[in-house]
Amino acid sequence: MPGRNVVLSVLGAVAVLAVACAPAAPPSPTAAPAKPAPTAAPAKQEAKPAATPAPAKPAATAAPAAKPGAFDEKAVADFYKGKTIRIIIGFAPGGGFDTISRVIAKVLPKYVPGNPNVIAENREGAGSMLAANAVFKSEPKDGTAIGSFNENLVLLQALGQQGIEYDASKFQWLASMVNSPSACATRVDAGINSIDEVIAGKQWIVGAEAPGTTTHDVPSVLKGALGANIKLVAGYTGTSKQRLAVENKEVDGICFTWESMRTTARAWFEQSPPSARVLIIMGGKTPDHPWLKGVPAAETLAKTPEARQLLVAVNAPSEMSKPYAVAPEVPKERVQALRQAFAQVAADKDFQAEIEKAKLEVTYSAGPEVEARVKQVLDTPPAVADKLKTMLK
Repeated sequence: MPGRNVVLSVLGAVAVLAVACAPAAPPSPTAAPAKPAPTAAPAKQEAKPAATPAPAKPAATAAPAAKPGAFDEKAVADFYKGKTIRIIIGFAPGGGFDTISRVIAKVLPKYVPGNPNVIAENREGAGSMLAANAVFKSEPKDGTAIGSFNENLVLLQALGQQGIEYDASKFQWLASMVNSPSACATRVDAGINSIDEVIAGKQWIVGAEAPGTTTHDVPSVLKGALGANIKLVAGYTGTSKQRLAVENKEVDGICFTWESMRTTARAWFEQSPPSARVLIIMGGKTPDHPWLKGVPAAETLAKTPEARQLLVAVNAPSEMSKPYAVAPEVPKERVQALRQAFAQVAADKDFQAEIEKAKLEVTYSAGPEVEARVKQVLDTPPAVADKLKTMLK
């Protein structure tokens, strides 16, 4: 069944030991014993999707292979006991970022030493840049403020975007919850039958958030790299509002992660007949799924090496989608504790049940793996970055 099996990153769990600044101090004689890591679930190969048009019940991630790192659990518990952790979400309620963060907030308290209260707080604006700036600059630096913001903000930093007050290379990344390429879909009654028609000159009107979001940057690069005649209507503050705009015929379509599309927009494709069709998916290969029959992968349409580089660069952040981070100043042992807690949440049965209930999917990646992907994006070649700057204005 499509989307049911989840890819679990085990690289991060091993890499944490290498990136830790220094060994944690040995626990005091009265320290509570460290919580055991969840039992590792064996990795499963991707199953061939069934012929049904949509997954009935997507699965959450399997258990991480090992504990993310050592820390003084008693010291961490003493700090967090009686406190509240806020997950600061850079988007409006109802979208993928908001939904996953609220499920995490329900389960996280039982895995953070000291069992603090955890709440989700929406702070939408500037494609989640307001939230990223706040967590980096003005929110408490003690581990009680966790940012949930768009992964494409890392690419914006590589491009020198104005308004950035954060440094993605200095954020302490806890985890990411999705690894999924972006896809673009259109209403059937908009009269667009294929991306080839848009590349040939037929105008396609797409709803978008601000620069630095998947919904803005993907169609912008499709326009610049492939010559697609896409008109962007920007200013929405979340995919939930963009989906409504599509349904209300304010715009023709939307580009966002394939994972979110096949869950939050599944009603479009499950109708008989479907009210929407997918036009294109990012990456070099089209996934095997009933909704993607005949849908081209963006990189296969590139006419030049430069065009392909541009498409690769804008898609790279999708490998660390739905990331979570804390400020650079948060003490390392609290970062280690939060990383371990996120790994345990990803393996938790209550979390998995909530994710399935919401018909979402999770592909967990540990903090060090997110850091490696952030570095990859920040190391985008200057020539490619210069071209993207022009396209993403």
